[in-house]
Amino acid sequence: PSIDRKQFDRLKSRDVPFVFIGKTGFMEEANTVCTNNDTAAEEAVEYLIQLGHRKIAYIGETQSENRYLGYCDALSTHRIPLQKTYTCNVHLSSESGYQGTKKLLEQGCDATAYFCANDITAIGAMRALQESGYSIPGDVSVISIDDIDMAQYMTPMLTTMHIPVEEMGQMTAKILIDRIEGGHRLPVRVNLPFYTAIRDSCAPPKRT
Repeated sequence: PSIDRKQFDRLKSRDVPFVFIGKTGFMEEANTVCTNNDTAAEEAVEYLIQLGHRKIAYIGETQSENRYLGYCDALSTHRIPLQKTYTCNVHLSSESGYQGTKKLLEQGCDATAYFCANDITAIGAMRALQESGYSIPGDVSVISIDDIDMAQYMTPMLTTMHIPVEEMGQMTAKILIDRIEGGHRLPVRVNLPFYTAIRDSCAPPKRT
């Protein structure tokens, strides 16, 4: 989905069938298979809020990132101020999640919960928290998005928003084959559902 108008027009002019996976600015003009990342993020943060958390940190990309926007929307809905000291703009990787979380902790971040933009980033964040002496979920909760296979084998098992990646791939292939074989010419847009995979990394905040 990371593509600008010039790149999109060049791709379109070649008359080669293509399908985007994930939201793009060209959804009205292109074949697209996606899930609502912003809504998934909003529901993830909403889950933390319902547990009683109000100091919720964010680890992940913040520029043109729907998952960050969902985080902001959930806070706004509950009139929780967005604090820059609770957010760390990092690339989505385990190392970045680790370094980003370390940075927040070193700056005195007192968040009781962390929302990570994807599971890979959460893996690094959890390691940083545990190395710093925090118990998960006893001291701090962690939630993320994607539900990769590794999520249920971590200690503790990671609570995450399940994104139907396999189904997205299957649907993308079907649309692409349809285009190659001269099927429907109008753009096809498929929006697949998600759900919360509740496991062991989230709990109500400690009472002080």
